[in-house]
Amino acid sequence: MRDTLFTAHKSVEECPQCGHFLQLRRGKKGLFLGCSQYPQCDYLRPLQSQTLGEVLKILPEQCPECEHPLVLRRGQFGLFIGCSNYPECHFIVSNEPEKNDYQPVSCPACKQGKLMAKRGARGKLFFACDHYPQCRFNVAQQPIEKACPHCHFPLVYIKKMTDQQISYQCLNKSCKHTFYESNE
Repeated sequence: MRDTLFTAHKSVEECPQCGHFLQLRRGKKGLFLGCSQYPQCDYLRPLQSQTLGEVLKILPEQCPECEHPLVLRRGQFGLFIGCSNYPECHFIVSNEPEKNDYQPVSCPACKQGKLMAKRGARGKLFFACDHYPQCRFNVAQQPIEKACPHCHFPLVYIKKMTDQQISYQCLNKSCKHTFYESNE
């Protein structure tokens, strides 16, 4: 598999650092031009645009916060609409509905903090204690304050919901007990 990731092809362009030929190469982040004298010369140039926040189109709507025009941008996680006055104005239009139904619950580890909804580096939602870094408790599923009948851990999550019943699973990593309640 490693051979296919870094295959090289001939090119007629010269390396600006050493004067040897540049080769078209394929890495795990896409195509790039690299010097044929690698590792002695470490010059490389990506072929795909690596700029984040690249403006694709100016939109006729105005920012509700600062009255500047809104723009369509390409970001790290895809397309989004934001204010053209960035970085002074940080307004963005979210394509996800607001999740106002989540109520923070008490942290079972430190007993002082609340579990808040956060987004990881790749955009995945998780729930972590707001006393981080003193408390590192976090879970991937939305927690509900309901005691597990098996181990009495104070947090569970909804595993499955039907018209007849709700299936809960304990968030204690050593328990993971599943229990059911009727949905009537």
